[in-house]
Amino acid sequence: MQEHRIELRKIKDVNLQGGIVVDGFPSIGLANAIASECLVHSIKTEFVAAMDSPSFPALSVIRNSAPHFPARVYANEELKIGIFVSELNLDPSLFRPVAATMLEWAADAGCKLVISAAGIPYDNSEENSQAEQKVFAVGSTKEALKRAADAGISSLDNGSIAGIPAILLNEGKWRNIDVIVLLVRVLKDAPDFRAGAAVAEALVKLAPGASCDIPSLLKEAEGMERTLKKIRSDQAAETMKQQEMYG
Repeated sequence: MQEHRIELRKIKDVNLQGGIVVDGFPSIGLANAIASECLVHSIKTEFVAAMDSPSFPALSVIRNSAPHFPARVYANEELKIGIFVSELNLDPSLFRPVAATMLEWAADAGCKLVISAAGIPYDNSEENSQAEQKVFAVGSTKEALKRAADAGISSLDNGSIAGIPAILLNEGKWRNIDVIVLLVRVLKDAPDFRAGAAVAEALVKLAPGASCDIPSLLKEAEGMERTLKKIRSDQAAETMKQQEMYG
């Protein structure tokens, strides 16, 4: 079995004693990735490290004419928050080493809490597209669950979680590290900005001083929903046309 080597290229050491680390690696619906990007662009952050591996896809993300690693770490030492951001669609074999590297960085930075998010997929429909997103929480420790409850986030009693959030939870339980995974319903086959906004709102409650431009996210959600509705309408019309031709 291939052993994946993960390298964390530090630009600078940061002191986030007692702070928070946010996992922004994409999961189903991209809610956590969307929320993490929103935090990075809404608060003053500094690029402090890049995560790299020979097992990662060969990819450079170009923004403002400059290349960026596809897995990066940003931090705000004043707010005591570190944020992992990535555009990578990771192979499942990389989940464990990436999660382990994240926990190691969080410990080195002195962080008290790790927050991730996972999506519960559903098929988009006219009825539920405008429904208010409910966010639930799962915690690795009693302290983590209490922190979520104090922020007004209900706990999930039964269910299952996959991917990096699952590894973070299990390792948090084993090592007695506070980990909270936020759960939200997400569109099955598309980036879900509405779910991302719900996760971002929950993150802001858990991270004192953090902020996110929620109205912009919801505006993007409305545009995406209109696009999906048009696609569904076009597909339905095409299906009906084919049935008339061959029926």
